[in-house]
Amino acid sequence: MTARLAIALLGLGLAAPALAGSDPVPRAPEQWVSSYWPQCPYHGCGGEGTVRFAVTVSPQGRVTACTILETSGDPRLDRESCEFLTRRARFEPARDDDGKPVEGRWESRIAWKIPDAPPETESPAG
Repeated sequence: MTARLAIALLGLGLAAPALAGSDPVPRAPEQWVSSYWPQCPYHGCGGEGTVRFAVTVSPQGRVTACTILETSGDPRLDRESCEFLTRRARFEPARDDDGKPVEGRWESRIAWKIPDAPPETESPAG
């Protein structure tokens, strides 16, 4: 199954208060989801929805915390979204006014959509 996934990059990075002069910048977010899909049978549990989240990004560009800001309506999908972001997301870290990497915060959303089922084919009458 090939999953389709959209990550809305809306420029919602928010710097940690009084620490960062610049926001974290996502590195290749289209690659974060190249082979990931929440563990769910193809059509058995829905598994669709939009998750709005915030991540804390370390000075090394790694996600150290994830918070769901707006649920998809599916607690499993919300939880797995944060687990996935913590494992796969990488950033150029936020920087202070002197250019030194510092902890920062970044917000966005993920829209999970189960791909359409392939069309059923009929055997030719014969």
